Amino acid sequence: MKELNGKVAVVTGAASGMGLAFARRFSAEGMRVVLADIEAEPLRQAVAGLRDAGRDALGVVTDVSRPEEVQRLADAAVAEFGKVHVVCNNAGVEGFLGRDIWEAGPRDWEWTFGVNFWSVVYGTQVFLPLLLAHGEEGHLVNTVSMRGVTRPRNMYGVTKHAVLALTEVVDGQLRDRGAPVGVTALCPGTVATNLFLGSRNRPAGLTGEGTPDAGDDVRAAMHARLAEGMPPEEVAGQLVEAIRGGVLYLLTDHDWDDQVRARASAILGSALAAGAA
Repeated sequence: MKELNGKVAVVTGAASGMGLAFARRFSAEGMRVVLADIEAEPLRQAVAGLRDAGRDALGVVTDVSRPEEVQRLADAAVAEFGKVHVVCNNAGVEGFLGRDIWEAGPRDWEWTFGVNFWSVVYGTQVFLPLLLAHGEEGHLVNTVSMRGVTRPRNMYGVTKHAVLALTEVVDGQLRDRGAPVGVTALCPGTVATNLFLGSRNRPAGLTGEGTPDAGDDVRAAMHARLAEGMPPEEVAGQLVEAIRGGVLYLLTDHDWDDQVRARASAILGSALAAGAA
């Protein structure tokens, strides 16, 4: 998708962090932008900032873990701007932390997968038909993580491997049909976002079950580490170039290359050992 000016983008998790940086960069490229987030007041401020700069922007409070709300987001985008060309399934949470994964309860799985994986499923199901229907160039962006291409360490990593697999399947099927819609699996490394503050928005109905999550110290340490990471605006610039270039895998840096190679080597090594036996 070479031309962004005049097109329409939808970004989830858009009230802060990478989502907000994406919305601002898309606006700077001349796009009309629909921002979605579960937090109403930060979303209002983000939209107001774009409008004050003379940009066309719409905010829709959305719980992306609920398919009916993702559908409502799409309906609002079409009602406001007529079409959608770029969709960024970007919302995410850190999920269950601090204990062994087998100690997590069903509500921990429902919350973490609901935001990180099922939201991408719903975003694909709802928006991709819209991108295909108008016949114009379009692009689908799913935020994965470097933890989606390295060995996962927790439930967050499990969800991101699932998102990567879904993205690869969608890309293959779009290519098979020769569709004018590209797909990017965005794999950020250490980026200055509020990812590890995601528990602030955990629904009350998805807490209080099973073994308590003891990950508050991990969250605090990781939030401090992320604060020193790559600026979200830099990722936004890379993403725009990836969309224009039709790039499937966008890894934001090379800091994780050794871990990517180590996992691939371990897998291939096991296969070779099994073959030799």
